[in-house]
Amino acid sequence: MDSQRKNTFKEDLMRNFKQLKESRAESVAEELEIIYRRKIEDLCHLIRNYDRDRENIILDLSPVNALSGAVVPSDFKAEDFMMKDLEIGRNKRDALINLQIMVQRYAHLFGDLADGGAAKKTLENNNMEA
Repeated sequence: MDSQRKNTFKEDLMRNFKQLKESRAESVAEELEIIYRRKIEDLCHLIRNYDRDRENIILDLSPVNALSGAVVPSDFKAEDFMMKDLEIGRNKRDALINLQIMVQRYAHLFGDLADGGAAKKTLENNNMEA
């Protein structure tokens, strides 16, 4: 009778261990999927901000109002403008590459993004494939 109890106990433990493993795997997968989704959203937001930053450096050359006057050519630093524009462009490119990788990896690990319209649209608007 004791051997039967031991076998039952062992079987229960093994069954429960399998359920625990499945539960843990589900929990880890869910957490990882959330992290990927957040990173994709953050990258989309960052890319939009880079576009705004580029527009803003151009707008900074425009007079704020009729009384302020235009930017005086002697005050304009073309090299600084070019370096800032280049920096924004590089940062945007890097963010787009990261976004493309994240979307592809997400699709591989979890399937297509259910609400991935923003990510796909961001990539398409910048001539990149999802």
